[in-house]
Amino acid sequence: MMKRISVALLGIAVIAACSGNGGSNTSAPAATNPPTDGATITISGFSFGDPLTVDVGAEVTVVNGDATPHTWTSTSGDFDSGSLGQGEEFSYTFDEAGQYEFTCSIHPDMRGSITVEG
Repeated sequence: MMKRISVALLGIAVIAACSGNGGSNTSAPAATNPPTDGATITISGFSFGDPLTVDVGAEVTVVNGDATPHTWTSTSGDFDSGSLGQGEEFSYTFDEAGQYEFTCSIHPDMRGSITVEG
């Protein structure tokens, strides 16, 4: 009898743990990247992370979180951080709306983009 109660309680605990949201069957809406006044991009694992959306006039700061040097270099020549060592940062203010593509000039496979909305 005691074994049946333990198994039943374990089953209830598993069901409760799996629901994770208090039993609600609704899910959160997909995340969007609303425009911001400023943002920080942290280079990590040879990646700039997800695309970013900011407002015109936003200052974006890039911080190198890797032990390897990286650059934050606009593919259109708008900005270039030069080589950033671990923990070093560079900021740029986006004064015009548009799509800005960038790369690491040391590691050209590293790419990213920022959308600036007016």
